[in-house]
Amino acid sequence: MKIVLIIAAVLIIFASFGYCQNTQELLGQVAEIYSQSETTGNGLIMGFSMWGLIGGIFFGSIGFVAFVYGKKNSEFRPMILGLILMSYPYFIKSTIALYLVGITLTFILFVWRE
Repeated sequence: MKIVLIIAAVLIIFASFGYCQNTQELLGQVAEIYSQSETTGNGLIMGFSMWGLIGGIFFGSIGFVAFVYGKKNSEFRPMILGLILMSYPYFIKSTIALYLVGITLTFILFVWRE
């Protein structure tokens, strides 16, 4: 199992070299995609507000704890909800939607029992 993880990590590193050779150009493209221009004066960081970043870190950390708890106790529901809580902030740009989905998933995590 460890060999498979090491091979996967090496493949990811080699694949990332092909896509990330010019970091400044890549960051400029991402900024243009999220903000419709390369520089914005509206206080957004790469299209995300500061409260959106804080919410993503907060709900991601709740998801990490839930994932570790589920893994140690061999329970799949906390593991799956933990993975979802860790990954969903990458796909939601709206701060209000980020908090609504995070609160809902956290509520489901603590209420949903067998």
